[in-house]
Amino acid sequence: MSKLNGLLRLSLVIPVILIGIGGTHLTAQAATTYKIKAARTENSRMITKEQTRLWAKPYQTGDKPTRTAGKALTGKLVQVDQTATAGKRTYFRISRRGHNYGWVNVSKLKTPKTVVLPYTYTSQLYPLYAPNACEAASLKMALSVKGIATKKSLKTIIKRMPKAKTPTKGFVGSPYTDSKPGEVRTIYPAPLAKYARTYDSHAANISGSSKSALIREVKRGNAVVFAGSWHMGNGHNYHVLTLVGYKRGAFRVADPYMQKQWPDKVFWVKTQTFMSVYHSRHSRAVVVR
Repeated sequence: MSKLNGLLRLSLVIPVILIGIGGTHLTAQAATTYKIKAARTENSRMITKEQTRLWAKPYQTGDKPTRTAGKALTGKLVQVDQTATAGKRTYFRISRRGHNYGWVNVSKLKTPKTVVLPYTYTSQLYPLYAPNACEAASLKMALSVKGIATKKSLKTIIKRMPKAKTPTKGFVGSPYTDSKPGEVRTIYPAPLAKYARTYDSHAANISGSSKSALIREVKRGNAVVFAGSWHMGNGHNYHVLTLVGYKRGAFRVADPYMQKQWPDKVFWVKTQTFMSVYHSRHSRAVVVR
């Protein structure tokens, strides 16, 4: 028994001792120590090649990849959640629509000039007719970018939304009937952001945000629910929409007040036009982060 114990102790020591073979010394390679931190202030990125390898943790010598990017991720926008650095090595932990895909070498990513977030479009007019549910439909689209509430119906989002006699406290009126002339049925950003946090704890009221602040949110992979007008036209009625993309000189907007057969449900609008309408609606905005 004592000999067996000795052999067991020896077997545990062998991997870490020096072994001399013909004058050459082999040692177990020391693990790389990474400094890992949150990276939600990083801009979204795009994987350029299908062969790009993804890892369960920042790469250590001898690690095997969990998968390659393949067609599912190549050319798709991904969110950067964490960074890991060690000397000249940098790895990003990436996700898309709330799904963690692991770690990738930063050299395998590029920063796209045109950013279109991975949203799922929701109309307030079909299949559910709710002509005054633009806030709920826009919030549902913003949440879908993070993969949140994708299986929740618009009716459920509407039902759970707080109701009140004043929009500073909750939604005013019925979302299922048309407004009377001059009537505005809405919910303001503070209670809407509070409600959004029941789905995503990072949602925030960012009313008053400048153009550069809105661009920054979109580039980081965050959709913005904002007050504007139908199809962002000047002079149209008060409306709430979702900001889902950006390229130089233009924002991409998803308008929930669209019938199935209507074109251009999601469209590009010049930043100058966007900001003019946005400011005319008191720069109201809620971000889903």
